[in-house]
Amino acid sequence: MSLNKDLTIVFVSFYSKNLIEKPISQIDKSVPILVIENSLDYELKKTLEKKYSNVKVIIPDRNTGNGGGANIGLRSAKTKFVLYLDIDIELSKEIINTMYLYALKLNDFSILGPSIEGLNYKENYFIQRNISNKVHSMNFITGCALFFNMKALKEIGYYDENIFLYYEENDLYLRSLKNNYKIYLIEEAKIKHTGNHSTDIIKREEVEINRNWHLMWSSFYFHKKHYGYLTAYRKTVFKLISACLKYLIFSILRKDLNKKIYYARMSGILNAMLGNNSWFRTNLDKLIDK
Repeated sequence: MSLNKDLTIVFVSFYSKNLIEKPISQIDKSVPILVIENSLDYELKKTLEKKYSNVKVIIPDRNTGNGGGANIGLRSAKTKFVLYLDIDIELSKEIINTMYLYALKLNDFSILGPSIEGLNYKENYFIQRNISNKVHSMNFITGCALFFNMKALKEIGYYDENIFLYYEENDLYLRSLKNNYKIYLIEEAKIKHTGNHSTDIIKREEVEINRNWHLMWSSFYFHKKHYGYLTAYRKTVFKLISACLKYLIFSILRKDLNKKIYYARMSGILNAMLGNNSWFRTNLDKLIDK
């Protein structure tokens, strides 16, 4: 077995042309990399494939969201393992090697995650601490760097593409545990994650509106899918009431951005309650700093 034959690395890019080369340059050129380019930038495809012999850029026919983009990479990979990485991470060859070596030792896993610098997990995220040599069994790990056992993933199923943003990892983890596959946190492998810096988009107001809509929609959808409509309703109804009240308050105060954010939260919950698809997409022309 060898790492460069057993592993593919997957990135999902969305207006990330000024950011994506940094993590690519941190990866050994013998390891194949797939970039799913959700902003449909053919110039970026030409640039990356010309500059890096180990990089292939796949451009879907539309913006598939993060989970949908990751699925394209996961399905396209032909290797035993896949390491999904957010754009805004810093890593090293040693970290990838460490994850790979643990993958060879741990036969019952679906997903491995490295420890994130500065991040301390809540106690209820642990199923069992220190199974061996600072390896922890988890029910949740942050989704910025996920090392997949493809045999297990094919049995569990890929990301739920009904979810455009948020809760896609929660859904995948829960299905993994229900299928008796383990999720492990590898403390020895440490990476840095800057967070919310995976796109070149400068105008953040529309991004916040988009995030709030999807956070509310996905929260209802996830709880409905796994626990039923009534539980999903109980989880979100007070958020809906709060969003309505804050929308009215910020309308009176003429706080336009806050008003739009809470309107988006109301809309996200109501659309999910009514069974509507996750349809909301921000106008990209407003997002790009011209």
